[in-house]
Amino acid sequence: AADDVGARADRIVDELRDVNGHVLVFSSSHFLRVLAARWLGLPPQDGALFVLDTASTSVLGYDHDLSEPIIRRWNQR
Repeated sequence: AADDVGARADRIVDELRDVNGHVLVFSSSHFLRVLAARWLGLPPQDGALFVLDTASTSVLGYDHDLSEPIIRRWNQR
């Protein structure tokens, strides 16, 4: 269920925010779409709104600080 995947994504987001540096994450497109939604504070179901192609790259980050998560790049090929 989307809520279960959202809970897993939340754990990853928490771990990522504890890292002081860059992190590379590989996963399925379905999980990464939910991860992006949770990164932005959206419900897990909103991951369905993001298109993510195979072998593409995306960059999550912050605008000014940890309180302003953003998507810097999405679905770059």
